[in-house]
Amino acid sequence: MSKLDNLQQINTNAPRETLVYLADGLVIKRPVDTSNSKILNTWLGKQIQAKDTSDKVLAANNKNYFVPRTLEISSKEYFVVEERATGTPLSSSFFETLTKKEADIIYKGIAHFINDINQSKQVLTQKETFDSFTSVEYLGEISIPSLIEKLSKYIPKKDMQIVQDAKDWFDVASDNDASIVFAHGDMNEHNIFFNRETKTLSIIDFADSKYQNADYMFNVDFARLGWLDIERLIKEYEALPKKQPINVKNKPEVKNMRNALYNFKNSASEFLHNPKLATKIRIEIIKQEIEKIKKLYNSINDSNKFQKGIQILELQTKEKELRTAVTMKNKTKKR
Repeated sequence: MSKLDNLQQINTNAPRETLVYLADGLVIKRPVDTSNSKILNTWLGKQIQAKDTSDKVLAANNKNYFVPRTLEISSKEYFVVEERATGTPLSSSFFETLTKKEADIIYKGIAHFINDINQSKQVLTQKETFDSFTSVEYLGEISIPSLIEKLSKYIPKKDMQIVQDAKDWFDVASDNDASIVFAHGDMNEHNIFFNRETKTLSIIDFADSKYQNADYMFNVDFARLGWLDIERLIKEYEALPKKQPINVKNKPEVKNMRNALYNFKNSASEFLHNPKLATKIRIEIIKQEIEKIKKLYNSINDSNKFQKGIQILELQTKEKELRTAVTMKNKTKKR
């Protein structure tokens, strides 16, 4: 596997991470950069993740699309062997040549694929995932309450309360907003093919598979396919049976608040990592993020609905605590 000079490279369009070769009807993948051990191990990790994802999708045994099976991963020589997906990349110019029946096969296949990969892992709410997110890698998971507490000696209490109130609103409003789903993560015309002879839709390359906001998955990731009618695809997708319910659409006010809270979280996290560096300037940046949150929060008109949501949330929490207490009591009695 180390000598690939005589093999046909099939991804010749300036590959960033992976070289792809064709050999005996199979696909062989190698990393572009083989000189850096850290890059090599990152590449290998992504290939292992890709296999795990494709295996889960294949378990659905859905005949409406084809996903190549990973046959071998070598951690010593850094190569991957997998089945080959045949067909033509689904560019806009190619799609325009297809018949209505062929287009129907493609929309149906993509909808089934999205449904299967989404259902392959637990579907989450935005509320469940927000606190585990941070773009500042060295800080790990930091919650809004933790940030508020640590910022208390730098930012006035009334400003911190604005952030907490907005986060409380977001927790309630986002609970029934767009779901967080496991998705392909890199949908473009080089990763989706259609074979006109066999009428087969193929989807490849799961190295960037990850959890995504369902609204983002459709309106950003799949929107990279310029020919795709997103609304039609969503209708096909929503009509399919689901073991776990999924909300697709983001309400603008929820999306805007989520982004504002993320920005605050990242600015605050970076500042707290080294508060002595340009303290006044970075505190001012945090205050500007808080001001954006305040404006968004004040623009929310349906305050009665929000308060009702808070009450429902509190009631659900109390009911859960009561059920837990009853369960523990029954276990104690049995002993």
